[in-house]
Amino acid sequence: MMKLLEADVVDCLEYRILVLAGEIDASVRDELLTQIVDLIDRERTPLLIDMTGVTFCDSTGLTVAISARRHVAAAGGRLAWCGLNKRVGEIFRVTGVDRIVAVYPTLAAATRAVTGS
Repeated sequence: MMKLLEADVVDCLEYRILVLAGEIDASVRDELLTQIVDLIDRERTPLLIDMTGVTFCDSTGLTVAISARRHVAAAGGRLAWCGLNKRVGEIFRVTGVDRIVAVYPTLAAATRAVTGS
């Protein structure tokens, strides 16, 4: 997908996972947001964004998270972020973005939240 950021999609029965690895900054913003919106719109299945492999995230990542949240709300879908490392999680917490978007510590917790099981 992008030089600084790798993105792989995993299709599951009840949801889809976007697995990210690398860095989220302004150079990947537009392409990342476009991919997230496309995944939300494609089949209307819940989307989990696994950030376990994300090593850096600046305010651009926060903007993408908020924009994706707005889009999924308008589309009537479900979206969850998970696996934020200590540094990235702190950015989400300090800015309050973790109160706007659904953030879970693990993929398993995010899966339970979007599937109800």
